[in-house]
Amino acid sequence: MSDITRCYPQLYALSERLLAAGQLAEHNLVQAIAYLDHPELHSLACIGIPSRFNPWETPTFSNVSYSRHLQIIEYLSRTDASAMMLLPGASLSTRAVLTLGDEQQQARFFACFAERPAWTFFAITEPEIGSDASAISTELTRGDQGWRLNGTKMLIGGALLASVGLVFARYQHSRRLVMVFPDDTEPTLQRESLDTVGLAGAGLSRLTFKDHSVKEEDILGHERRELLQGLNALSQVFERHRPMVAAMALGTAFGLLTALDIRLLPTAARRWVGRQWRKYHAIYQQMLTAAEGYSNGRHQYALTSQLKRNATHLVEETACQLPHLLDRDDWLDDRLLRKRYRDSFSFEYMEGTSNVHLLNSFRAPAAQGISL
Repeated sequence: MSDITRCYPQLYALSERLLAAGQLAEHNLVQAIAYLDHPELHSLACIGIPSRFNPWETPTFSNVSYSRHLQIIEYLSRTDASAMMLLPGASLSTRAVLTLGDEQQQARFFACFAERPAWTFFAITEPEIGSDASAISTELTRGDQGWRLNGTKMLIGGALLASVGLVFARYQHSRRLVMVFPDDTEPTLQRESLDTVGLAGAGLSRLTFKDHSVKEEDILGHERRELLQGLNALSQVFERHRPMVAAMALGTAFGLLTALDIRLLPTAARRWVGRQWRKYHAIYQQMLTAAEGYSNGRHQYALTSQLKRNATHLVEETACQLPHLLDRDDWLDDRLLRKRYRDSFSFEYMEGTSNVHLLNSFRAPAAQGISL
């Protein structure tokens, strides 16, 4: 397994900065965000944003391959995945806009990055419905007063700090993605913070839209009668994003296993830790294989689901054993270990739960558009 720090030795210092920011975030979010104000962290966070919209690009982190990007995410997550999620920059919504938006929409979306790296959000999940895109109730309508958005979105990451985001809404018998620019002076959009046990850096929130005004030019793909082709393209955006979640889970598992390595454990427990390390290395290689496939233009829905499920299972399995392997003082003396433990159970709910990925893992190649 290659060491990504050989390519990017700056990661040592950046991981220390993330660690400090993560500790600050537990009691002073504003100070933590200020501590993340670092040019190379900004450049890292904006990987994936085209150069024409990205004034934060640095020579070190420009033209980073997908494989190396995943390795960077995994490495930084060894320190603090939650702090990394607190960073502004590229996200699922930025990739969706690049996939579905026209040049004018992209320019409008990324305009907020001109002055500083910005937070964005992608809102699909709803109360009582979850992330079933076919059952959403948030509705986009057109009347005498123009376009209006109504509904509630739940468990939306990054929205509290966001300058722009995408909202998935029902429009007549189809679905639309709508660009939204939050403004706290407008009562038509309410943002409510939600308490979390793990991955607090995600900044989960509830969004409530009440006759929120929308410009027609902010509706992605509105000129097309059907957005099916665009939504198919959007599914590929999700597939490229899921390995990033897997990378964060892997990095967190690395941190847990390293913590076990430095403690005195019985022989049986030491053997179990060794088996977990072998699983880690196998899943890491699976991540690199998926990255190589995407770089070669292959769609890998099944492999991506397997990767996300395997990484999530590894970190949860490892975390579940910690109470059985560590004594009381280990927990009381190591605040970072307790934080990693809490974070470990959050990846399951990012970009699809395991039951969804279990179904996707056994999709036939022909059904994925791959010739046999």
